[in-house]
Amino acid sequence: MNWTLAPAALLEAALVASLLRKTTKAAPSVELRETLRVPPRLWSTIGALEGCAVVGLAIGLARPWVGVAAGLGSAVLMLGAILAHLRVGLAGRRLLAPTVLMASAVVAGLGFTSSL
Repeated sequence: MNWTLAPAALLEAALVASLLRKTTKAAPSVELRETLRVPPRLWSTIGALEGCAVVGLAIGLARPWVGVAAGLGSAVLMLGAILAHLRVGLAGRRLLAPTVLMASAVVAGLGFTSSL
């Protein structure tokens, strides 16, 4: 499980930051939402899912199966982010963050399986 901690911590930090930007309606978050053409209600739902993932990753330290679900659920969220970017023609550097986070989510999720 030790090799799981770094990607899980990176993922948690990024998800907390994203959730905070969404809940405070920070300008960069609102601009991204508008650029991606995501309705505000869906944006809020994504934020709620990010919050669930953060809690799930933390619980995964004691209950690995929850960490597996949180990690793989986060990977699906990041895949959605990548597809949303591509749908509106954003590529290149704009895909770096969701791609790195998706990889981190997969590694974290799979890493928790070693403790099952």
